Amino acid sequence: MTRDEIWAFLLARAAAWHSGDLEAILAGYAPEVVFIAPGIRLEGLAALRENNRRYLAANTDIAVTLTRLILDGEQGALEWTWSETRRADGRRRTVEDAIIFILRAGQIVYWREYFDTAALV
Repeated sequence: MTRDEIWAFLLARAAAWHSGDLEAILAGYAPEVVFIAPGIRLEGLAALRENNRRYLAANTDIAVTLTRLILDGEQGALEWTWSETRRADGRRRTVEDAIIFILRAGQIVYWREYFDTAALV
């Protein structure tokens, strides 16, 4: 994939989160995906599906703004700003997120996020 194709792919991921469409969110992940974020490690699409289903049930008004992309072949680093509204209390939360990812055949096989969890309290 070219840089422009990867940027468009990542923008589609952001749009899927914005729409809250679980199937669109999952469309970019390989069946064997490894997803790691603070406090969580998921392996496989079924585990990611269940995690994201719970997340969407608890949060709404998700907005994602991509700010930086660094590529090296099939792997890359991404920065984005993530905002959400927690359904339980209506609190709006925003966090800056750095991600390391690996793509194979146009699908995410590895996704590791780094962010300050204090912003999500």
